[in-house]
Amino acid sequence: MSCLLHSLQLKALLLHSFVLFHASSFSWCLSPTNPTLSPHANLTTDFGRIIYNYPNEAFQPQSPQDISQLLKSISSSPNRNNVTVAARGVGHSTYGQAQALNGIVIGMRSLTPYIQIGEAQLVASKNSTFYVDAGGGALWIEVLKETMKHGLTPRSWTDYLYLTVGGTLSNAGISGQAYKYGPQIANVMEVDVVTGKGDIVTCSEMENSDLFYGVLGGLGQFGIITRARIVLEPAPRRVKWARVPYDDFNQFTADEEQLIKLGDVNYLEGFITFKDNSPSNVYYTLEFAIYYNDEGDAQKTLDRVLSQLNFSMSMPNITDVSYFDFLNRVKAEEESLRKKGLWEVPHPWLTLFVPRNQIGRFKDLLLRTTLEANTPIAGPIIIYPTLKDKWNQNMSAVLPQANSEENVFYAVSVLRSSPPSCTPGSPCLESFLNQNQKIIEVATAEPTTNKATATVDATARKTKTPMSHPRAEIIQKTESMRMEVRTEAGDEGGMGAKQYLPYYKDQNGWRLHFGEKWGRFEELKSRFDPLNILAPGQRIFQRKPLEG
Repeated sequence: MSCLLHSLQLKALLLHSFVLFHASSFSWCLSPTNPTLSPHANLTTDFGRIIYNYPNEAFQPQSPQDISQLLKSISSSPNRNNVTVAARGVGHSTYGQAQALNGIVIGMRSLTPYIQIGEAQLVASKNSTFYVDAGGGALWIEVLKETMKHGLTPRSWTDYLYLTVGGTLSNAGISGQAYKYGPQIANVMEVDVVTGKGDIVTCSEMENSDLFYGVLGGLGQFGIITRARIVLEPAPRRVKWARVPYDDFNQFTADEEQLIKLGDVNYLEGFITFKDNSPSNVYYTLEFAIYYNDEGDAQKTLDRVLSQLNFSMSMPNITDVSYFDFLNRVKAEEESLRKKGLWEVPHPWLTLFVPRNQIGRFKDLLLRTTLEANTPIAGPIIIYPTLKDKWNQNMSAVLPQANSEENVFYAVSVLRSSPPSCTPGSPCLESFLNQNQKIIEVATAEPTTNKATATVDATARKTKTPMSHPRAEIIQKTESMRMEVRTEAGDEGGMGAKQYLPYYKDQNGWRLHFGEKWGRFEELKSRFDPLNILAPGQRIFQRKPLEG
């Protein structure tokens, strides 16, 4: 998820002066056999192509020890009081989160490749489990290929596999497997971390647990993940991949929730699609996958799953593919977009975790905002339910807290691709960003839903009837009633949603985002990165000078 450093000659001169001044303390990084600080490394952009914060230096480490030495030198040198450091995998962030203005960007892909299979005894039982130790700079596609050589696989994925292990674990790592196996961070047994002070720490639930929970979903604030131990299971051979169309949103979400309740599918996502690029004319697609080794068993499961669904449009589209090809399915889309020149364009993406009882309102807000702007969304809109109890709430990742007794919430991603002409600062791109902001402001505000509205919403969501059935009129009337009640009640309250891959411009936004987790988050920062050196692109903390 390139551009050159601007004023390249000037920055080269500045770097040359820096090297001459600090040659004694940084001689370890100037050797031809050691990592280098260079103004020429192409680590200055990201997949979003919206924010450009140029670093002074790009650092190419070969080992975690190289990163440790760099951070120890910075954190102990008064001459480097303004230097910040950002770890960058493949640059798939969208709002400059892996950038460091006038600082140092660490290219994690330069680390010596490391992927190794092992077996460990589980603490809570007498059983053992296989695991993979993967370097923080390893790509998930590389992990998949290596583990499959041993007939094994991680359980939880992202849709796109060409991301680094350390990058996704610093956020959460979600896809359609999350409802069943939790996000990627819930499948980690152990990590090695280089803290902001330069300490190399191995941590798990049993050892240095505060740092373990902190870095998983911690947005790179406490340390840089250089190794992760990830749970494995036997890899299936094949996948039955189904897509089921709907023209009614309530029926679509009811069936999604029915599938996660049954638990028969290994993967579940859904999509909103505009017909003829019109936000006023949409349909919905439920997508699920059943992993298998035995064809007969898989067909029985597929038949049972389809019998539980109440779709009303055309028959489902069923495809049989290899397990590898299913997990790597987005690669074909990437190659197609690259050929059209539509991959390296601005990506004003938006992803939110939305409370279950607000998902209908959120859909209305999304469609209304898009319709008012008269700019159809070029790119997928992904929407699917997942379960809170599959997440470890000790970790830093933030989930919706409204109606906290509700176990189901929705992940919604609006993955818009802008035309190449929509460059930073253009009215076109600003329009897309303004649309996102309107949605964020309403969705993340605290909910004040009128009781009458909530009752009607609940009725609509419990109604599960095919549109060809005589009771279909109930669904249609309930939807109209819901809109009327909202209008009469003046229901303009928030939804209690939370941003995933969040972007805020100041600390106040982050305080609201983390809510009750903020105090702990701030305390961990003061312990493991007291000078606020790491991950400046997140805009959470300001760099502190070395005292004394």
